[in-house]
Amino acid sequence: MRLAAAVHLDIKAAVFLEAFAAAGAEVAVVSADPSTTRADVAAYLAHRMEVFGTGAGHESSPAERCLAWEPTHTLEMGADITTAAVERGYDGLRAGIEVTRSGINRLHRLSPSHPVFDLDRVPLKNHIHNRYGVGISTWQAFTSRTHLSLHGNLVVVVGYGEVGAGLARAASAFGGRVLVAEESPERRLIAEYEGFETGTVASLAPRADILVTATGREGAVSKEVLAELAAGCFLINAGHSPREIALDVLGTGTELLPHLTSHRPFGKEILLLSGGHIANLSAGDGDSLNAFDMTAALMVNAVGWMSEHGGRYAAGVHPLPPDAWEGSIENY
Repeated sequence: MRLAAAVHLDIKAAVFLEAFAAAGAEVAVVSADPSTTRADVAAYLAHRMEVFGTGAGHESSPAERCLAWEPTHTLEMGADITTAAVERGYDGLRAGIEVTRSGINRLHRLSPSHPVFDLDRVPLKNHIHNRYGVGISTWQAFTSRTHLSLHGNLVVVVGYGEVGAGLARAASAFGGRVLVAEESPERRLIAEYEGFETGTVASLAPRADILVTATGREGAVSKEVLAELAAGCFLINAGHSPREIALDVLGTGTELLPHLTSHRPFGKEILLLSGGHIANLSAGDGDSLNAFDMTAALMVNAVGWMSEHGGRYAAGVHPLPPDAWEGSIENY
């Protein structure tokens, strides 16, 4: 196996990446987002495997450079390598695994020539990592970087999947007043049964002191929504991709504190955390070690299963079968 892993290069990534190499795979790593890459982790891994996307700005397409390495399998957070493979007509991939909802949404718009397995929908990842890990660590990053608590603030959570539900519950526990913006009538009803006022993002955003996105969809917060935010509103992305927010409207802004910038695109101030990149990793330390252990176990088990069984499936996106991940509970 020549495994290309597009992941966030924080300290926890080194553990599972080295596990693949120890099991016999050749491993190449692509940074899923330069803003979440720890330089010391990248330097450490570079002595053990190929690392792309951590250079000084000259790597215009790390995913394409990784394809030149000729991988046979992928493990991705965001589907950058698979997207590049489809665009370039690279047919050397036999199977892949996608870990994020934004990556799965992206893959559904493509026609990959190999099978890709959806790890995000695995219950242990969706319920434990997404709900309990991201929800808590996002607010930890916010409070540590702004030196503010949530007490008395009206928090609008955009999206009520497992990440959004975790954000809403944690924000409420930390003293915030929470509203939920959700397009799906079913998820709105679930949020209402859990005690949250709901509505559309357009109707709720003007009331927000803090607006946080967790949809996995590009353009969830549009220019029109940004224009209606109240002066001094904090804007945070908890999803994998900064494309959830129309960031080009905001411009570069002025740094107020590390990871916090002030923008005035409409004559009133909007405060952006960590440039709109995934907040818990780019402005904080990401999920706790014990919470991420479960996700790491899932990835290790899933890659092991893929090495034996992945190539038997047709091209396209597939659920990850239970026999690919059930052993993670015992490993954990």
